[in-house]
Amino acid sequence: MGIFRNYKILLSLVLIISVLCCFSPVLADNATVMITYRGAGGNYIGDTILFDGINSVSNTTLLKVTGPGLPSEGVPVYDLNGPAGAGNPVEVNPDGTWRFAWYTGTIQGVDKMQTARYYITAYDLTNPSISSITSIMMEKPEFYVVPTPNPVETGDYIQLLGTAVGGAPDIRIEIQNQSGSILHVYDTSASTTGYFNYGFHIDMQPGDYPVIISSPTMINSYRTIIHVVPPPTSVPTAGETSSTGISPGSTFAITPGITTTPAVSGVPVTQTAVSTQNPGPSAVSPLAIIAGLIVAGLVIVLILLLGKKI
Repeated sequence: MGIFRNYKILLSLVLIISVLCCFSPVLADNATVMITYRGAGGNYIGDTILFDGINSVSNTTLLKVTGPGLPSEGVPVYDLNGPAGAGNPVEVNPDGTWRFAWYTGTIQGVDKMQTARYYITAYDLTNPSISSITSIMMEKPEFYVVPTPNPVETGDYIQLLGTAVGGAPDIRIEIQNQSGSILHVYDTSASTTGYFNYGFHIDMQPGDYPVIISSPTMINSYRTIIHVVPPPTSVPTAGETSSTGISPGSTFAITPGITTTPAVSGVPVTQTAVSTQNPGPSAVSPLAIIAGLIVAGLVIVLILLLGKKI
């Protein structure tokens, strides 16, 4: 009789483990990362491009870009000179959604971009094999200018690195304030290959200043923004406290394969791009465990009832 009782207990444990194992693959199939973007598919280099998506795997999505002139492994969307295979992080909301604004006028190494189609890959931080891809068409405008560095502090030296399709002998640079008043006017010219570079010292107070680039030989003008920021405040040394009486916190480290992201937008997306999904493993949900225990309990009760009859 004791052997039969032990047999029933062992059989019950086996059934519980079997039920839990059956739930796990179903949940794994739901692990996904998706990316969509807003727009007709064509953008000028320098435009702001909006993306959003879903990540049901973890709380961090990474974005990288591939295409002509870039490594096949992809590079961070904000640093085309960055490490191959790395991406910029985007925080995932508690409901699994994420949103991102790609300010292409502030990309490091943007001169590598051509008039061509580029592919944006969104993938999970903890499981890079779970990913999704969308594509956009990028085009160089007649004028293209990148302020470097940007943001910049008052008194620092800034350069306007630009191109003018077909060259331009007369280029006018206007620095404005937010009300549209012209603060500075500079004149320069592009080389025969279309490149130009103009530098000056920032004498404006912290704020955002529109820069308008134009030429009599060009139909359209180009507009970008210089972000002037205040100098960093001094940080108390170890053991000291700030004027507010709060000790300075520790600095954060960037995980290998991740680069920081300049900006994230909360603008909703209305158009969906074609994406691919690559499901991977996922942790077992607490609901699955509870359901498994309930099913196993019913099985045990059934076995006990049958045992009494036996």
